[in-house]
Amino acid sequence: MRIAHLSDVHLGYRAYSRTNEHGMNQREHDVLQAFGRALRAILRAAPDLVLITGDLFHSVRPPNSSLILAYRSLLEFQKNRQGAPLVIIAGNHETPRVAGSGCILALLTHIPGVQVIYDQIQMLEIASLDASLLCIPARGVYELERSLLQPNPRTRWNLLLLHGLLEGITSFALERPIDRQKIVRDEWDYIALGDWHIYTEVAPNALYAGATEFTSTNIWEEVKESKGWILYDAETRTHEFQKIRTRAVFDLTPIDATDLSAAELNEAIESRAEALGDALHGAIVRQRVWNLHPELRRQIDGELLRELKACALHYLLDLRAPRTGAGGRVAPNASDADGENRLTLIDEWRLFAQTYELPADIDRAAFIELGERYLREAEGREA
Repeated sequence: MRIAHLSDVHLGYRAYSRTNEHGMNQREHDVLQAFGRALRAILRAAPDLVLITGDLFHSVRPPNSSLILAYRSLLEFQKNRQGAPLVIIAGNHETPRVAGSGCILALLTHIPGVQVIYDQIQMLEIASLDASLLCIPARGVYELERSLLQPNPRTRWNLLLLHGLLEGITSFALERPIDRQKIVRDEWDYIALGDWHIYTEVAPNALYAGATEFTSTNIWEEVKESKGWILYDAETRTHEFQKIRTRAVFDLTPIDATDLSAAELNEAIESRAEALGDALHGAIVRQRVWNLHPELRRQIDGELLRELKACALHYLLDLRAPRTGAGGRVAPNASDADGENRLTLIDEWRLFAQTYELPADIDRAAFIELGERYLREAEGREA
């Protein structure tokens, strides 16, 4: 049996307030495009079974634009597959807080061949494939401690689907990680995992497919990772990771501003961006600057930043103030690993206001000063 496994599509995801020619948020459109590429590639591969292991949608109530296009895409996809089995489990993003209040995924059960599990752990049997699928959606994770997870001895194939983070996958999980030994066992022909946005092989028969686009809260930790889906052969327990094209994301080499002049800092910002060449156009880009002294931040070239932001889909200049070590000395080469010392809210306002496009009759200096005054007044009220 050949299985196509994708996960964490996050349809309806929006970011950066940029729209395309049709008025749709550009990142929402990107996510839909990536999903379409995955579906077309899966059709060409012609698997026996398709699995989506959670977070097909980014929220409990996704935008109508993404909901309608997703339904149409899956309807056409299933027509081309002649209603072959497609199983979807719910992720945490599309699961309502109140149990029993329904789930947007239920709408997809009107499409031929689609089965959805969203409220609790449930065993599905697909007679045409002689297969049993033990499905653990996001809400079902809370039942795991009191649940006995066993394959069905009456079927040839036994699969386990889970949306959740296994222990050892990441140290930043908000919830307690899932006991790996309870899930990753050789008796399952395939363990299809979702929730982790990076393609990861936990065991030969246990895989995270990762996401199909860059939609996590910290895309920078994924910047070197490809997005895609998995084609798995249950007979041989082998797989191939199928990459799909996404929006380009770049995390540029950080700049240490400790000993730089204003001219040198602006040149460094410009040269790192120019090194991307044509790839800068429409990309998502972060440029970190470490050890930025207050007197230098005001001399960052506002016109240069406006040009970079106009060229990229999103250009983030991430500024970090100097860290002080023992005795008040500046700690050299402060980095993420050392802990972040970001600029104050007023500092960030100044940088934002330097690059914000203003009407011709607005004085930029007065605009910046007015914003600073409002922020100081707000700080005074909070104190």
